[in-house]
Amino acid sequence: MDMSRTENTTRGPAAPHTNTIAGVLAAAVNMEEDIGNGVYRDYLRREHWPDRLTEEAFAEIRKRLTVLIEGTERHKRTIGALVREHGRDR
Repeated sequence: MDMSRTENTTRGPAAPHTNTIAGVLAAAVNMEEDIGNGVYRDYLRREHWPDRLTEEAFAEIRKRLTVLIEGTERHKRTIGALVREHGRDR
């Protein structure tokens, strides 16, 4: 996750423009994308694991990471719905 955007010294999300509803929701989408793309997907690749890891264990890891990636996609759709319903800053 790219925490270089701003330093999070409050309890809110660390991202620019989080003083608006749309900004907070955009920060949430960015966090989901960072997690899904920057963490889970990277570890689907065999070369990121020790050679001693068995193929059976790696298959199980891939299966579970795939569940997490699918969950991340569902989260992004949920946040998208929130943006459509509440993201128009008034």
